[in-house]
Amino acid sequence: MRNLYWMKMMAGNKNINKHYEVINKMNKNDYYVLNWFDKAKEDYFKLDGEQIVFVDKALSRIKIMGMEAGQQLYGKLHNCRKLKNRKKKGLRIVFKEGNFFKDIDIIDIIVIGKRTDDEVYLEAEKRLNNEI
Repeated sequence: MRNLYWMKMMAGNKNINKHYEVINKMNKNDYYVLNWFDKAKEDYFKLDGEQIVFVDKALSRIKIMGMEAGQQLYGKLHNCRKLKNRKKKGLRIVFKEGNFFKDIDIIDIIVIGKRTDDEVYLEAEKRLNNEI
């Protein structure tokens, strides 16, 4: 029932700025803080209501589990992990461990996108190279 509410509320991304603020708030069960690459924020704001439901659940999982969430990536992205949507949406979140700040563990959100032709992974490599 709650998912249906969120899907209706987020339809057309009408309140996405407020929603983005809510997902980034630190809750008592969270052990990690999210740090977003600028382009990853843009990826988030392009999502539709159904995709936001998946992404928000995944981000909550990352905030609790950190680098234990998702699957390890290989090759140039060996220091990153991914969470993927199993419901044929092809959506991926690529993230890595960020720097520590005053005893706070940070997780960097690199990219949110579709796996089509490994596009999301190529974009993650590009963003990481530009970060240096």
